[in-house]
Amino acid sequence: MSMTDVLKPQVLRLGNFCYRINPGDKLSDNDSLKLNYTEETNFTELDPAGSGADVDSRVKEISPGRFAAYLDIPSALFRFIIGKKGDTKRKLEYETRCTIVIPARGVEGAIVIKGKTARSVTSAITRIEVLADSGRQKTDFTHFVSVPMTHPIVQRHYQKFQEQVLTQFSKCHGVDESIFQNPDKLHLTVATLTLLNDPEVTQATEVILSCADELSQKLGSDPRLRIQNLDYMNDDPTAIDVLYAKVRSADNSNSFQVAVDLLGSRLAEAGISRQDFQRDRVKLHVTLMNTLFRKDTGGGGPGPGGRNSKPRETFDAQSMLKVMGTFDFGEIPFPGFHLSKRYSTSCTGYYETVVDIITSGSSS
Repeated sequence: MSMTDVLKPQVLRLGNFCYRINPGDKLSDNDSLKLNYTEETNFTELDPAGSGADVDSRVKEISPGRFAAYLDIPSALFRFIIGKKGDTKRKLEYETRCTIVIPARGVEGAIVIKGKTARSVTSAITRIEVLADSGRQKTDFTHFVSVPMTHPIVQRHYQKFQEQVLTQFSKCHGVDESIFQNPDKLHLTVATLTLLNDPEVTQATEVILSCADELSQKLGSDPRLRIQNLDYMNDDPTAIDVLYAKVRSADNSNSFQVAVDLLGSRLAEAGISRQDFQRDRVKLHVTLMNTLFRKDTGGGGPGPGGRNSKPRETFDAQSMLKVMGTFDFGEIPFPGFHLSKRYSTSCTGYYETVVDIITSGSSS
């Protein structure tokens, strides 16, 4: 061990906590969620004064020498904390010297942590939240913020687009009727969200509603959108998985892009969306054809309309793009932002809507 290792150790930050990694414990970029947490051997909490300043504020003394904390974590994530046959939970209890009580499977409720010291309970909180965050990243999204593109003008042009493609290009490899999006579910996706219980849905709703005034200011008094020009997701037009139409403000300003990026950023700042809106702008597009829809006529939303174990079969759109590349789906009033439920269908044929923001001058 060198003097540098002692004075300037490698550290790992988890939330508001900081851990020193002892020499010999190699940490790669991919190991942040795979660490073998053992207080005595792997990590030492940086609290040289022993002041307890790093104790989580949720830890409360329930009796002399007994501390407890209650964690509100969605039941869908319990399995990542329990582990196979309870192995992960038992290891957590052993290493933190705490008892951890998790509600029964499918039952929403707080995880209760009890221990003899506030530091041990805090350690258990940190480890449980890391496991829960890792589990959330592995869980499919449940909702998405959308801009419906189901205006009659768009649907009418979309029908003409589909008819022309099937008439002129049906012999192109991979082109068939099943890979077209359901016209009642045409939409632009702003952000995908994993909302695993009612409180999380409520939080997302509140964030969206809190942006209403600012979004209206960005969009202006009479926002209108133009849906025009075809493009695709990969580099080879002869082997495409997703074909889409571009969306822009009808007046060629960047007002719609600014509004969409603003909403995406607010959701990310609240910890609701997994997308990095500080780095990337939202791609303004409406999916028209997607090989994940193949042989699934439901057109089930952003991503697959249904699970298919077979490898995706691409389609050849090279000729289609040459002939129809500037196809115009029309100009429409801005229809609003919707918090939509994935894999759902409302009475209108569109996705079930949890909440929507209809700005001034918009119509649904």
